[in-house]
Amino acid sequence: MPPVTSDNDLPKLLNTPTKQVKRIKKLVSEHLGSTSKRVDRPPMQGMFSRTFFVTLADGRGVVIQFRTEKLDLDAFKVAKGALGQVVPDAVDLKDEELENEGVWAYSLERLPGKMWVHGVAGKGAEGRIAVNRLLGRILSKGCLADSSGEAVSTKVRPHVEAILASPLDEVATYRPLLQGFLDKLDEISKLPLWVSHYDLNDVNVIIDESCEVTGLVDWELSTPKPFAVGLGRIHTLAGEYTGGEFWMPDEFEVAERAFWKELFAGMSQNTRGMLEKNIGLVQDAVILGTLLDTFFWEDGKVGCGKVSIKALPKFLTYWIPQVRGEKPPYKE
Repeated sequence: MPPVTSDNDLPKLLNTPTKQVKRIKKLVSEHLGSTSKRVDRPPMQGMFSRTFFVTLADGRGVVIQFRTEKLDLDAFKVAKGALGQVVPDAVDLKDEELENEGVWAYSLERLPGKMWVHGVAGKGAEGRIAVNRLLGRILSKGCLADSSGEAVSTKVRPHVEAILASPLDEVATYRPLLQGFLDKLDEISKLPLWVSHYDLNDVNVIIDESCEVTGLVDWELSTPKPFAVGLGRIHTLAGEYTGGEFWMPDEFEVAERAFWKELFAGMSQNTRGMLEKNIGLVQDAVILGTLLDTFFWEDGKVGCGKVSIKALPKFLTYWIPQVRGEKPPYKE
């Protein structure tokens, strides 16, 4: 996906703030049945879009994005169908002139609250615990099907095979572990199919002043996966990265256990019973998800982040509360 690091990465008809605001006003009038009353830039910009907060004359708040690649709006629809109002509505703002220049425009519902990274300020341990607990409750509603064979065959298996075939030096150490997971994918496909966010972090979680989770955003690269494969780094939301190093604050385990307790408590009794009977397979799925998250696969190429590869040896020792009992979250 082409990055948008400055206005100069956009074509001439959008390469200044004035041109962008003018286009927004035109799109709002044509597609949203209102006019724009105010246009603001958000506190942070993503790497693959130019984003604006727009207040409409009829009182609605929307997010307008210009992107250099099409969004998968089906990903939003699937997530919203399962998780409800915490997922924003997303609408294609058709504009042939923009599309001929390689830009697509979208309107997304603006959800109340602030990014977790900003909104949690001053809340300390209490905020971290509350957000993790609520994320568990929200994601507990993510079951899409009783099994996940198609997702394994079309998404997970090709990803694992791509990593195994990658020439990256960092892969070598983990090749035996990856091969073991490749041989176990038929078993993992028996896990329920679950909503999975591609990049669940403190920027994509929206919270209000009481640390209630009001939104989960940026679903465009997300795809459903076997239960827990999409939760490979969920435990990191109970901790922090500082200077590229992962560390556990005092409230880490309370927050992390709260997530998993709410996740299991909120799902249907039948689904919970099936997962509890196969809890070892759930643990395997979490570790597989950790590997897939570290060795990402985009545009046919495998890569890895410097921070995530550094933390990988520790993260591969993580075991979920339902498996470890009263033991520490990471094995020595």
